[in-house]
Amino acid sequence: MANLFAAESDQMTTTAGDVDGVNSEVQGELGRIRGVVDGLAGEWKGQAKDSFDDLMLRWDDAAMRLSNALTDIADNIRANSSSFDAGEDEGASSFKQVAAAGASLLNL
Repeated sequence: MANLFAAESDQMTTTAGDVDGVNSEVQGELGRIRGVVDGLAGEWKGQAKDSFDDLMLRWDDAAMRLSNALTDIADNIRANSSSFDAGEDEGASSFKQVAAAGASLLNL
C-alpha cells in the first residue's frame, strides 16, 4: 500500500511540474502575441489609440493573473504531495505503535 501512496505522491509532483511547463508555454505564447500586437501600436491614433492602450493594459493584467493562478495551482499540488507523504509516514508510525503494543500484550 505504501508503494501506491508513493506513486500518487510522485504523480502529484510530476503534475505540478507539468503545470509549471504549461505556464511557461502559455506565457511564451502570450509574449509572442504581445510582441506582434506591439508592432501594430503605432498604427492607432486618437481615441482608437486610447482604447487600444486600455485594452493592452487589461491584456497584461489578465496574462499576469493567469500566470499567478497556474503558479498557485502548481504550488498547491506540491504542498498536497508533501502533506500526503507526511500523512503516510504518520500512519505507518501509528500502525507500528499499535503492532508493538499488541505484541507486548500477547507476549510476542
